[in-house]
Amino acid sequence: MNHRFFLFGSQLLIAVLLAVASPPAQATDESAPTPHIVVIGEVQGAANTVADFLGHLGLIDAELHWTGGDTILIQTGDLVDDGENVRAALDLFMRLQREATAAGGRVIVLMGNHEALNILGVFRDVNYMAYQSFAGPDSEDRQRQAWEDWLAWRTRRAEALGGSFEADSETEAEWFALHPPGWIEYAESMRPDGVYGGWLRTLPVAIEIDEVLFIHAGINPEMEDMDVASINSRAAQEISSFDEYRDFMVTEGLSQPTSSVREMVNALQEEASFLNNLKASQRTTRNPRAARYLEIEDLGQLGTWSILDQQGPLWFRGAARFPEAELGPQMDAILEACDVERMVTGQSNGKEHHIHARFDNRVLLTSIAMSDDPYAGGGDPAALEIDKGDYFVVTLSGRELLIDN
Repeated sequence: MNHRFFLFGSQLLIAVLLAVASPPAQATDESAPTPHIVVIGEVQGAANTVADFLGHLGLIDAELHWTGGDTILIQTGDLVDDGENVRAALDLFMRLQREATAAGGRVIVLMGNHEALNILGVFRDVNYMAYQSFAGPDSEDRQRQAWEDWLAWRTRRAEALGGSFEADSETEAEWFALHPPGWIEYAESMRPDGVYGGWLRTLPVAIEIDEVLFIHAGINPEMEDMDVASINSRAAQEISSFDEYRDFMVTEGLSQPTSSVREMVNALQEEASFLNNLKASQRTTRNPRAARYLEIEDLGQLGTWSILDQQGPLWFRGAARFPEAELGPQMDAILEACDVERMVTGQSNGKEHHIHARFDNRVLLTSIAMSDDPYAGGGDPAALEIDKGDYFVVTLSGRELLIDN
């Protein structure tokens, strides 16, 4: 018997909660003229702030429609979470993507670690108020039905494992606090068949344009495959596997359709413990599907998946934190292995909230941490503009040359 399936320790749960991505980026036409590129970093649900700033940049009009022509707008990930206007931010960029394409431009949203968490059903950083925009007239009824469904499912699971389950008033109060009106609709929208979850699964982790790599976090020197196609295809496969495993677990009664990856791992831990305590003959007579559970051993390796790995392309902070003097040659080697001249990232380092360059202008950080809350902190809106090979920082107060080629 392969026991790797049963290795679901605390390290896995931590990796899952700390720590997604998609099809290969389209190749650019090398014969085409140098594109005009505008890059903005983390939006984090700040739909009002980013809309105002895009208007300032001349990319949208007062009605929030695309006016950028053939400009390429790149948003470097973390479009969601933190802010309360997540739905408006998603709607805006999804529509601008269509409008820009029709106008001969492009709007590219990269996969960030927060998009990954939402795909995996982990809503730890969702603003409580964000659920309100998903709530409808029947949300309280749906909330009550979801509680009853969860209670019935939890009871069935306990009985299947040879025990029992009874929810007290504290359990009920906690469940309702974690699942306010609108939560069910939000969770459903992030599934692969949901309006937002389906779109999030199309986002690339990385894209290369004119020998510049655009990626949310960065490239770890220990990564085996550093080319864009490999990064994107691996992430896409991991997401596909996760969706497949969840569907299977729902069919088997181990999970619910809106279960998070943490809940799935917990359910598998319980199932593994139960099966391990059975005799070999009992595993097949009492539970004929036990062998199929063992085949999901890949889910037990979630901590090594690129979309969840702290050192992976959605989480790695070396671009912001590597000491330049000491690790400059290492960063040069990373860029050389990726076959690019520069790397533009969007992962926040938690300290600096301004666009700046590092490693002899070869690595550019665009994290600003936008917010619609004037008391939330962060930086003033800013964009990185690439125009005919020159790099500028554009703010509400003006346009300043950063790198002159």
